[in-house]
Amino acid sequence: MAGYWGPRVAAWLGGLRRARPVFHSEADFQHALAWTAHLFEPSLRVQLEVKTAVGHLDVLISRPEQNRHLALELKYLKAAWTGTLAGERFDLADQGAQDIRGYDVVKDIARVEQLTAPSPGWSGGVLVVSNDPGYWNRPGHGRATNADAFRLYEGTHLSGVQAWGPAPAGAPCANAPSPSGCAAPTGAGGRPTRAWKGSGASSGC
Repeated sequence: MAGYWGPRVAAWLGGLRRARPVFHSEADFQHALAWTAHLFEPSLRVQLEVKTAVGHLDVLISRPEQNRHLALELKYLKAAWTGTLAGERFDLADQGAQDIRGYDVVKDIARVEQLTAPSPGWSGGVLVVSNDPGYWNRPGHGRATNADAFRLYEGTHLSGVQAWGPAPAGAPCANAPSPSGCAAPTGAGGRPTRAWKGSGASSGC
């Protein structure tokens, strides 16, 4: 993520890595990010669960007086982990289903692009936090899978329509995890859309 919001998002995520390297849930991540943005710049307008033309948005951060708006969707993709940090106990359940979770991320990218692309002064991104290296490290087997379009490996580029691989004969869209469709159109233009840092990734548009 570049431009006006890029350095700010990087600073917020850096602050979170130092203060809150683990979250209990996606909602915990959402509230921690919103509070961190407020602490860094109290003059920002920070809103959660905002209703928009493309559905509810996890976080909307604005400088209305400058007509600057940042639309953010968040994902917390977990592998099992139990431990204590700074006296706080964590017990994370394994989420699994990396193909479906990747699909969810790409669908969010498409939604954020749909919201921000026609709107002057609007930027957006999808922020992903994970403790599962399978999301950013490519497997060694090199085999193609039906979910290749929705993998979140480091350096991945998105362009055009991201679609599931062939479904079993006689079952169109059998692999689609959502009734909303089997594909996620993006307008990313082939630019890098994911940059993993520590335990998180950002995708900007």
